[in-house]
Amino acid sequence: MSYQSKPSPPLTTGQKAWGVVLLAILAAFYTFCEPFEPVYPSHTIREEYDYVIVGGGTAGSVLAHRLAEVANTSILVIEAGRPDYDHSIRIPVASVNLLDPDKNLVWNYKTLPQQNSAQGFINNRMTLPLGRVLGGSSSIGDMIYGRGNVEDFSLWGSEWTWDSLLPYFMQGERAVDIASSQFHGTDGELPVSRGDENCPLSSAFSAAAHELGLKQVDYTSREQVGVSQNLFMMEKGERWSAARAFLEPAVNRRYKVHITTNSVASKILFSGNRATQVVYNEDGVNKAVRARKEIILTGGAIETPKLLMLSGIGPEEELKKHKIQSVSTLPVGKGLKDPLKVWMRYKTEDKVSVTMDKVTSARSFLEYYFKKSGPWSETLQSQTTVFVDTENGGKKPNINVNMLRAVALPNQAEILGIKYELEDLFNAGLYDSNTEGFTFIPTLLHPKSTGEVRLRGVGIHDPPIVDPQYLSSEADLKSLLSGVRYVQKLVGTKAMAALVGEEVPLPGPQSKSDTDDAWIQTIKQFAFTAGHPSGTCAIGKVVTDELKVIGVEGLRVVDSSIFPNTISGDYTGVLVAVAEKIAQKIKSV
Repeated sequence: MSYQSKPSPPLTTGQKAWGVVLLAILAAFYTFCEPFEPVYPSHTIREEYDYVIVGGGTAGSVLAHRLAEVANTSILVIEAGRPDYDHSIRIPVASVNLLDPDKNLVWNYKTLPQQNSAQGFINNRMTLPLGRVLGGSSSIGDMIYGRGNVEDFSLWGSEWTWDSLLPYFMQGERAVDIASSQFHGTDGELPVSRGDENCPLSSAFSAAAHELGLKQVDYTSREQVGVSQNLFMMEKGERWSAARAFLEPAVNRRYKVHITTNSVASKILFSGNRATQVVYNEDGVNKAVRARKEIILTGGAIETPKLLMLSGIGPEEELKKHKIQSVSTLPVGKGLKDPLKVWMRYKTEDKVSVTMDKVTSARSFLEYYFKKSGPWSETLQSQTTVFVDTENGGKKPNINVNMLRAVALPNQAEILGIKYELEDLFNAGLYDSNTEGFTFIPTLLHPKSTGEVRLRGVGIHDPPIVDPQYLSSEADLKSLLSGVRYVQKLVGTKAMAALVGEEVPLPGPQSKSDTDDAWIQTIKQFAFTAGHPSGTCAIGKVVTDELKVIGVEGLRVVDSSIFPNTISGDYTGVLVAVAEKIAQKIKSV
């Protein structure tokens, strides 16, 4: 049986003629200009606001939108990165370019040298490419929308059960092509859709999972273990970030929200025990802004603990080391957890994947420009995802398997930070040769390995010390290995047989062997971050169940740092719901 992609409708003669002209204009425009006109009106930043939100990512965008619904409320969003004008942020297939350091859309944190992982990376240091742009990682990620597993929230306390969050999951969601159900909202701001359902790779992946005994589920509902359609933050062939869904309308329609970009917060000032001001550096100029009501930190699991420690809130030994006056002694920066994933690449003889020749063709541009269709409108991630507990067969998964609809991506070795001598072997010439294929990606969802974030110095541009201690727990190696073996079962099914060709091994002599020891060596060399760090300002340790920083007033944290444990899958939907719930609490006071 041979699979072929569904052909696109033919272009008219007029469309083709206009396309030739537009291609030339577009090339010049992308070369010399930003592709989108600014959507955020400029404002004179005041000295005082009701709320100061530090971080214009997912949670910050939602909070700004909801708090602006209150009459006579003023809000300032301080964002360290750029506005989200880059055209790649809105084109689904262009997401492959968003992690490129030259685009300046990511933080690109470097971990400390890792003892048990990153052995195939330069200096054994892994790169954490987290979003440094309005929208945060929702602007630069794979667009996958996730809500976690019901059991993920068992450590969050009675205020934060999955069921108590369900109304907030639905409040911000606008289900585009999902059948109406008790689990999905249709009136929210963030579009969520199933993507292209005519992908033969996704169909084969789904059939393979059923062949292995998994049942069909909606992974965003109460039952997550099984095979499901992936849900994406996109609509009509365009990517949607939290900034586009929540922040942009809050700024443009309510005029209560001001934004300062390229502005790095350096310290929180206190009056007695109350947080009152944020000091920040905008394009090299130090400034300060006062918050009448609250300062809300939404910078993420790396930046938020850094800012708290610089402000005198953190472990006693860390504050003393850097001669910072203590405001509140708390285990800030401790408890860092970050899921890992590994690539398993396969060639195929069928023309079913995303390759360079398809993406860079004139036809692809014309289809997208005129109809928002074709390769540019499609996600690189497949429309099928699997959540499975490979160890206990329970209801909480330890492994998530996704499929990349490509066997290689441009500049991937460079973006990941693979050792120079391994780059060519890692890339294997696959992208430049337009090789058809796909990549299975098993992800370790709940690592037991725990690290920390510390201060490197007190300078505003001193990067934090990030030490995740990846794979320091033998249990994590065992669990990720079980994910590899599960993918091999998927590959061996009848459903995948027609598509699976030659395996493309990762570099290393162990790649010629299929023993557990050989795969463990490969995992230690090439497993890399899933981009979902959390836990560094956990509920019950650093913040209360209302996410107020313990021991001070007027200061909250609303980002993934408050998660006391990792989330099963992508956590963008969780961040939206948490921000929705906290916004309601603030508004009800």
